[in-house]
Amino acid sequence: MTVYVITHKKFDYVDQLPVGYIPMMVGANVNGVPSGYLADNTMKNISDKNPQYCELTGLYWMWKNSNSNKVGLAHYRRFFYSKSIGGRFAMYAYLILMGNKVKPATVNQLDELVESYDWVVAHPEDEGGKNLWLQFNKANHEIDMQHTREVIAERHPDYLKAFDKVMHSSSWMSPYNMFYTKKEKMDQYCEWLFDILFEVEKRTDMTGYTDYQKRLYGFLSERLLNIWLEKHKEYNVKYLTVFKTDDLSRKAVIKRITNRLGITKGVNH
Repeated sequence: MTVYVITHKKFDYVDQLPVGYIPMMVGANVNGVPSGYLADNTMKNISDKNPQYCELTGLYWMWKNSNSNKVGLAHYRRFFYSKSIGGRFAMYAYLILMGNKVKPATVNQLDELVESYDWVVAHPEDEGGKNLWLQFNKANHEIDMQHTREVIAERHPDYLKAFDKVMHSSSWMSPYNMFYTKKEKMDQYCEWLFDILFEVEKRTDMTGYTDYQKRLYGFLSERLLNIWLEKHKEYNVKYLTVFKTDDLSRKAVIKRITNRLGITKGVNH
């Protein structure tokens, strides 16, 4: 039972990680690997693709190399809370009350959940706009989503209905590529996911893309996880609230809220 904490740099919160949480450096050929961290450039890997695949180079490593029977993916500053109290705004309110008393869900708590649920994923969030297709197009290139739909139609046509529903019916999704599940279920998902992404990559020309837009396959996979779950209605899914370690002080949370409301200026992501 392992939660892999994906990071591109050394981070302080590593000292507070619960038992069973292991930091993994992605893009390790470039970023270097601190002592005690796993690295995505060992054994079977796609570490060199990290600028475009983001945390997925860590996910690929988990798929090909992990021996844990239950596995999860978290980020160096994003973790599942042990309860589902709503989306990010519910967590903001909770953090104002609880502050740094908020801790990641333990592996034991996550294990208990997957006795009753097939997947644990992030509580859905409203990404803005009319639907996820239009929301993606605001900061990215529509041709890449068109390529993704084409690849699904060609290689996995039974997922096309789920694709269209997720991408066109609303602007809500479970974000961050975060999850906890049994290894065999992750393996099934990864086989499908990377088959799609590697084919989309063959059709993609990133000439003129910004560094943000080049993180394409990480963005696509956030949507694809939701499409996978939409298709597999037989799965019982548990949604957990996600918190950011950046927000563990009341001052930070208030700043985050005022930024989102446009009262102050800052980065919200």
